[in-house]
Amino acid sequence: MPQRQHPAVLLVDDDAATNYNNQRLLQRLPGSPEVLVASNADDALAVLHARCAHPGTAACPTLILLDLNLPPRNGFEFLRAFARRHPTLPQSFVVVLLTALPLDPGLVEDQHLPVTAMLTKPLTAEAVNHLLYNYFDVPTLT
Repeated sequence: MPQRQHPAVLLVDDDAATNYNNQRLLQRLPGSPEVLVASNADDALAVLHARCAHPGTAACPTLILLDLNLPPRNGFEFLRAFARRHPTLPQSFVVVLLTALPLDPGLVEDQHLPVTAMLTKPLTAEAVNHLLYNYFDVPTLT
């Protein structure tokens, strides 16, 4: 696989401290990717709508780190709304569900949504390295 640039990242979490810590972790990457932050599903949908008119451009985040328990719409509802608005786009994203507690993979599979991986919070440098290596083949945190 050829070397790729870091993906733009969309963090979607209602907890400001979590967003801050995850943003700082991602900005430590070599070449620091653009990190966008949304505190709820509607804000995240607006970011994707505005930035992904032309998928595959640097403006469109291709890694979405998504809290499952978002008020008022949870992560599954966000993904369903996103898939309805942009039926061809979800396949071009790496969507990682972030949860405070371990999640049954069967529950995610039953949703038939474009979820690539699930991680238990807090996000760690090791988990970020694993995601970047496996899905983007880009330089990782040291």
